[in-house]
This record gives sequence, C-alpha cells and structure tokens, in this order.
Amino acid sequence: MMKFTKAIALAALAAGIITTSGPAMAETAAEPDFSFSGNIAITNDYVFRGFTQTNEDFAVQGGFDLAHKSGLAVGVWASNIEFLDETGGNSTSVEVDLYASYSGTFGNSIFGYEVGAIYYMYPGDPSGSDYAYWEFWGKVSADFGFASVGTGIVYSPDFFGGAGDMINVPLDVSVPIPLGSDRFGLSVSGQLGYNEYTNAGVTWDGVHDSYLNWNIGLTLSITDWFDVDVRYHDTDLDNVYCHKLCDERVTVMVSRSI
Repeated sequence: MMKFTKAIALAALAAGIITTSGPAMAETAAEPDFSFSGNIAITNDYVFRGFTQTNEDFAVQGGFDLAHKSGLAVGVWASNIEFLDETGGNSTSVEVDLYASYSGTFGNSIFGYEVGAIYYMYPGDPSGSDYAYWEFWGKVSADFGFASVGTGIVYSPDFFGGAGDMINVPLDVSVPIPLGSDRFGLSVSGQLGYNEYTNAGVTWDGVHDSYLNWNIGLTLSITDWFDVDVRYHDTDLDNVYCHKLCDERVTVMVSRSI
C-alpha cells in the first residue's frame, strides 16, 4: 500500500516561530480515498489447492491492486503456468486473474468479512478446453492478536475444464512469532481446504468427487525489503490418478510488495 507521511515543523517550533500567543493547531492528514499497491514474486513451484500449476517448475508472478477506503478493491494478477495436454504438449503458458472484493469489519470488533469474485483466464488455451472460469466467495475472519483464523465458501458455477459446479471450503490459521524487532517479522500459517464437485459423475481423478488439501509454512518478513515463505503442501488424493501433480511438495517463495 502507498504510505502518506507529512513533515512536522520541529525546527520552526524550536525557533519560536510558533509561539504561545495563539493556540497550537494540530493538523490531521486526511485518509486518501484510494490506495494503489503492487506485488511481485518468484517461486520454485506454483501450487493451487494442492496441485502444481507449473509441472513442478519455477514461476514468476505479480499483480496490482486498487483499493478504496470504503473496503472496495479491484486487482489483476498473473503467473506463468505449464499445463500438459493429452499429447504431452504445453496447452497454455500464462494465467491471468481479474478480481474484485468488498471487505470490512463487524463494527469495531475483531471479526471481519469479505465477499468477492474472480475470473481465471488462460490466454492461448486450446479451442474447446474451457479452462477459463469464475469463482465467487464469502469469507469471515477473526484477529485475536496472538493468532488470526478465517473460513468461508468459494463457489464456481463452471469450474476449470468445464467440470460444472465446484465448492471449496478453506480454513486458514496464522500465528505471528514475536522477534522483538521492527526490522524482521516471522509467522507460521496454514490452510486446510475441502474441495468438491457437486455434479453427479464428475470426479477429480476418476475416483473421487472431493478431496482435501493442506499446507503449512513459515514466513520471514524483512521490513521494506522482501518476504521469504517456505511451505509444505499435500493432498489426500492418490498420486497415480493425478499423475503426481498433487503429491507432497515444498515450495520456497520470495516476494515483495510495493
């Protein structure tokens, strides 16, 4: 997020330019209506809900977000990907996501909410592949200070590959680890996700119409520089059916927000 600061006229005060002959007026910087931010990252593997999207190869990712103080936000994000079609050739090399959301808190409480929509695009995908799809979500969260938790439901009316209705229910937990330093931050976080096709006869791997994915990782933040995230991913699916695209793996990501 963009940060706005103002200089305080300490030198003027010391010189007596502002005197006790009149009341001292404290200025308050107005909160900007809009804020703009960007992000960039590199990772050894792009994993989405337990499945590699780059065939276990590196990915370069980045995006931009525009947020309004009301809680409304829009953004775009992209990553290289590597899907393999039935003949083993690359089907598309880029994923582009467009999204919008509205978030806020319930009064002045520790509880928050978010609703939103995202459209996943795959430029260059084969004709008839039906890769592109929409998702809509509603989530709630709570920040207890020593830990934050969140859950909700994500729904797609026509999931990737034209598979039809799909739901995802994530459970997220994040715990900051005090380091006693303003320069470094450390946290441990994880997610457990339930994923299900709701159309009869549609399966993920020829056997299961639902599966679980999970991850747990450690994130080191270096203030004004970058974050390093090391994370373990896995699913309860049989690797034989998902062609080793959903097996256990460790990712290392270096990212920076601007």
